[in-house]
Amino acid sequence: MITTFTRVQTDDLDALIQDDELVVSLVKELGFDPKILKQLAGNAESADPEMLFHTLENRWNGHGQVFSIEDQGELLSQIVSSTDEHQNSPLAALSSAGRAIPVRVDGENVRVLFPSLIDEINDSLTALPIEILQAHAQKLAEKSSLEIEHTALISAPLWQLYDGLCTFFQNATDADEYILLAKQSS
Repeated sequence: MITTFTRVQTDDLDALIQDDELVVSLVKELGFDPKILKQLAGNAESADPEMLFHTLENRWNGHGQVFSIEDQGELLSQIVSSTDEHQNSPLAALSSAGRAIPVRVDGENVRVLFPSLIDEINDSLTALPIEILQAHAQKLAEKSSLEIEHTALISAPLWQLYDGLCTFFQNATDADEYILLAKQSS
């Protein structure tokens, strides 16, 4: 499952969410051209590593209109909700944050995150550095209280993507934007 966050700036949110085709086209954009990635991956031996790196970096550096992560949103929510001091953080319910709208993608309603909630999420991200998350993940792995393998907690791409996620929400906060959140099949 891919969780896609799409920053949008609009003066008329109601008109935007009434346009099903526009919403679907915005949330289906994964932050990179999947054809290029498949071509690069299909020709791994002859692929230009710099082009592959640039393609992936644009997807996950947090500066684009779209930020998408595979299954790592659930991992982040589980780790955050298992800590006493952060369990009420908006990050604990990130994958179900905001308001569901009638537009559906892969059977799931698209959700809208409003600027005030985005500010709260951004504040939570700022207050929760990656080192603290990793320490909580380590404690959870040792206690085996999560149904996630120890190696998944430690080696998850979440750690490589976290700075980009922070940048993405900071940019949305700075621009006073909305975010469309969609869960899609990979």
